[in-house]
Amino acid sequence: MDRSAAEAMEHLTITLLGQSYQIACPVEEQGLVQEAVTLLQGQIETVRARGRAASKERTVLMVAVNLAADLMRARQSLQAQETALAGLEKRLRVLVDTARAEG
Repeated sequence: MDRSAAEAMEHLTITLLGQSYQIACPVEEQGLVQEAVTLLQGQIETVRARGRAASKERTVLMVAVNLAADLMRARQSLQAQETALAGLEKRLRVLVDTARAEG
């Protein structure tokens, strides 16, 4: 029996900076969300350990900007790899077509 998307959502309790939050999360993504929270908390702790006295909000904002920049770099890298792969595929097709024409 299939459940609708709304039924598949469950509330997940996460903790950041000592504060607990309830968020709606698809059941199948709970592990991913927990890993994301662990990554975020680790990044927050790293920034705070550098000794800069910053508010919680500023610290979270700095971490969010850094993670967004990491995401952008990963997307650019993926796009470059996809472009390179498409070029290789095109070259292989030309070689296969040439081999077939000669055979």
